[in-house]
Amino acid sequence: MWGQNVTTTKPEIGLDEVKLHCRIDGSDEDKLIESYITAALEVCQQHIGKRFEAGLDFTPAIKIGCLMYISLLYENRGFYQ
Repeated sequence: MWGQNVTTTKPEIGLDEVKLHCRIDGSDEDKLIESYITAALEVCQQHIGKRFEAGLDFTPAIKIGCLMYISLLYENRGFYQ
């Protein structure tokens, strides 16, 4: 609903959600994508300066930021590997 800010303290970004966001078919790169999910969540916490375990809310804006970062990593995977 517009204007409603739904938050959770548990970060939830699923593999299927990332694959849909990045338009990835198949499962050949699932392990790589899972590592990008972990990296994005870590970078997010470092950038904000607070951990999810310490009460950082996982807002929709944070989730979109993580998805954008994962997409960046995936699209430039040859450069980062």
